[in-house]
Amino acid sequence: MYEPLFAVSRRVVVGALALSVLACGQVDPGSLAANGGTSGSAGSSSNAAAGSGGANPGAAPPGTPLAWSADGFVASATNPYAIEGPFYAYSDCDPPSGLPCTAPDVTLTGADGKPGWSVNPSKVCMKGTAVKVEGGMFSLQWGAGLALDLNSKGGEPGQPAVKATFNLEQAKIKGFSVDIEGTAPAQIRINLTMPGVADSNFVNAQVPGTKTFNVADAKQGNWVKSLTPLDPTHVEAMQFQVFTTAGAPTPYDFCVSAIRVLSDSVAPTNTGGAAAGG
Repeated sequence: MYEPLFAVSRRVVVGALALSVLACGQVDPGSLAANGGTSGSAGSSSNAAAGSGGANPGAAPPGTPLAWSADGFVASATNPYAIEGPFYAYSDCDPPSGLPCTAPDVTLTGADGKPGWSVNPSKVCMKGTAVKVEGGMFSLQWGAGLALDLNSKGGEPGQPAVKATFNLEQAKIKGFSVDIEGTAPAQIRINLTMPGVADSNFVNAQVPGTKTFNVADAKQGNWVKSLTPLDPTHVEAMQFQVFTTAGAPTPYDFCVSAIRVLSDSVAPTNTGGAAAGG
């Protein structure tokens, strides 16, 4: 599989991360690697506490907010951790598999000109309907998502983006707190991806809600036969993934309105449930 590249304001926003995804209780028939080996596969599990954020509802949320530009780029100079990279959308339509795929809402247009997502300095949104999986083909009909590269300087129009991994330990990052707005689906996955690992480590998050978690909470799904624990020194992207099911199409309509970084001095107030499939 390949990764299309899209130039936005002289920064290349990448698309199409092929993910191997499953509904709860499904057995993964195989995994895909794309985006230079990065994937966002994971299983679902009940996580009723994921949206609570814990603590006093009137208290200021923990962590240092990340700021992004109108075209969805986080510049390293805007945060003390040197996180840098673009937001982008991806889905199982890109590249096409020959099977029915996720349908983006064409009323939204992203910074790269692709339909189904939008961005402004206050939120990144996506809307559409993830396909119903046919014949157990989760590896080809895996859904859609938003992603943020953590160490990518972008590129010139028509040129590949310069992507690298990010060392969370060196940056003294212990976790994240993410605000999610919207109406559907009830649950998404927050993946932390690594190059060459097809089944990403993840946590579950409720929509709407605030998910606050430790990096160490991200785990692969329980269907993964050969587990690869998350290496916090070698993380490429954070993804917000809508996963598919065999029962019905999955409408989605949500926005990521804040991402806060939790450092050594700020511990998460609520880490939610485990990421193993259910």
